[in-house]
Amino acid sequence: MLSDQSLRTELDQTGYFPRIVADALDIALGGETPTAFFVLPDVAFGVGTIGRHLTVLVMTATRLISAHVDDHAGDEIAPAAVAATTEAVSLGRIESVTLSQITSEPTDYLSGDSPGLVRLAINWGGSQMLELEPATCGDPECAAEHGFSGSVNGEDISLQVSKDVSGEEGAAKLIAFARQLYAATASAA
Repeated sequence: MLSDQSLRTELDQTGYFPRIVADALDIALGGETPTAFFVLPDVAFGVGTIGRHLTVLVMTATRLISAHVDDHAGDEIAPAAVAATTEAVSLGRIESVTLSQITSEPTDYLSGDSPGLVRLAINWGGSQMLELEPATCGDPECAAEHGFSGSVNGEDISLQVSKDVSGEEGAAKLIAFARQLYAATASAA
């Protein structure tokens, strides 16, 4: 069973099937000890539906483990289900770590202030996102077909925390995790 008590406590505080999440992480950890973690509960609202999600990043001395747990709509046979998916990647395989910090009142910013929005993106080459849009020539009257233009972006996982939703503590925790991940990937290279 997952041994890091602070991680277990935070999983329990989410209230989102902490035993399922802990068991999934325990399998992925393979006996390694967590050195850092970040837990992000989320709710998605759809037309007539509410879906809960939980993303957990756990770093060990050698790997980054991501766990994603979410609700799945049921049917007549199984009314509902929760799916837990984990992925582990060697720290040496991480190609990039990107931390974006958005501050809405930059003129009032003091060193150490918490940004309004923090986004962490991690790429290890596992997936690529293709964004396409119709190509144009710049002439608004042109009716010719110009094909498509686009870009391929590598981004295996992306987390975003808003100070308005998660408070300053949520933003600070994501920044602290990013700081540790930056250091770990620098030494793993």
